[in-house]
Amino acid sequence: MIDIFTDYVLQREELLARIAQELQLDKTRLERMETAYNTVADLLKKDSDFFSEVVIEIYAQGSTRTGTTVRPINDEDFDLDTVLHIYDPYYNHSPEDIYNALVKALEKDSYYKSIMEKKKRCVRLNYKSDFHMDILPACMPNSFEKEAIKIPEKALKNWSSGNPKGFSVWFLSAANTASESLLRKNFDSLVKAQVETEQLPQEVYFKTPLQRATQLIKRYRDIYFQDKDYRVSSIVITTLLGQLYHGENSIFETIDNVVRRIKDNFSAAVNQGMSFKVYNPVNYEEDFTDSWTSNHYSAFYNFISDFYTKWQNLKFSFESSKEDYIKLFGEGIYKKALNEQIVAFSKSTNDVFTKASSLITTGAALTNVQGTINSNTGVKNESHHNFGGTY
Repeated sequence: MIDIFTDYVLQREELLARIAQELQLDKTRLERMETAYNTVADLLKKDSDFFSEVVIEIYAQGSTRTGTTVRPINDEDFDLDTVLHIYDPYYNHSPEDIYNALVKALEKDSYYKSIMEKKKRCVRLNYKSDFHMDILPACMPNSFEKEAIKIPEKALKNWSSGNPKGFSVWFLSAANTASESLLRKNFDSLVKAQVETEQLPQEVYFKTPLQRATQLIKRYRDIYFQDKDYRVSSIVITTLLGQLYHGENSIFETIDNVVRRIKDNFSAAVNQGMSFKVYNPVNYEEDFTDSWTSNHYSAFYNFISDFYTKWQNLKFSFESSKEDYIKLFGEGIYKKALNEQIVAFSKSTNDVFTKASSLITTGAALTNVQGTINSNTGVKNESHHNFGGTY
């Protein structure tokens, strides 16, 4: 059994998992969002004027479906993307008719009418909590395909293709190509090291390296584009990671290898004035980069190059890794994850350094006349930056 207290690689991996866990939407918010779209679905199903003769379903798409959600920064709303799947062939309807029928049905309810915002091809419901829900109406391509969909284009004049269910199956299949992950393999050691603490959910250790890597790279995307235009979309990042993932069994190796592959395969081409396309891997009619201009390609190149540079600094500079983690994932998230890791492990070891680190981290450290750090007598220690405190 590996000793977590002396294994730096495992400690680093566990820290990355904790950071990603802190980033994702909590269970309570996910349940509120699921309740929100199920309630809308029930309302539409009870409306005798809204496609009462066919089956309809509302389901989440995007990061909620792939398990790669990331909380917005700066108190922004989470964008919950949903599909209103009308199980009837698209050629029986026009995009405009489908869209208008949805608007009309929601306007019958005074609450939904008050929070509704009409977008170019979807309807947005602005909830007063911390998310908004975009409802994209969709029909079947024909009478046989149950997962693929036809969705309105922005002008509501024509249909385009999509397959959010198929995409999530593709991504999760790629994520599961890894052999037993580093954290799952050492789960017993990690649990034993924290036996006296409140246990983290198994999801911290059991979510795949590809899912965690996607969350962490999307987090840096959000930080990087706070004051920049031409933000790289989540679907492009998720697709590229899924395509270039080779079954690495750790979060660290996944980020290290996949970002290098993206930089080598795509960003270098952009730097030479060349463009590329990112297609939906389960629907080649759908081009995720169809609206990209030269500015989008430049922004993509700069973003990936910047992440790569910062990651190399973190990778090769152990002493200054604290600052590198903060640059990549944010100070508050990093400190919280590191503090909790140190405190959790320190309670199950007699190692003097580890216990001292925990006391300093939590602000409970005192130094007595013998110079020993403890929690009972002496002078209070200030937080030290090496352990995630203030500085």
